[in-house]
Amino acid sequence: EKKYFEALDFYEKSVAIHGKHLPPDHPDLGSSHNNIGGVHHCLGHYDLALDHYNRSLKIKLKSLPAQHPSIASTYENMGLVYEDKDEL
Repeated sequence: EKKYFEALDFYEKSVAIHGKHLPPDHPDLGSSHNNIGGVHHCLGHYDLALDHYNRSLKIKLKSLPAQHPSIASTYENMGLVYEDKDEL
C-alpha cells in the first residue's frame, strides 16, 4: 500500500507543475488525473477515483478529438470503477 501513496505523491507533484506551466485543458493534465484515478481505484477509494477520472475526461473532451483513444481509455477506467464499486 505504501507504493500507492508514493505514486500519488508523484502524480500530485506532476499536476502541480503542469498546472503552473500549461493551460488548464492541456492533455497532459488529463493524463495526470487519469493516473491519480488509477491509484485511488487500486486503493479502493472509488469516489476519489471517479472524481479524478471525471476531471481527466473533462480535460480530454476539450483538448482532444472526440474519437481519441485516450478518451475511450478514461471511459473504460470509469466503467471498471463502477464494476468494482458495485461488488461491495
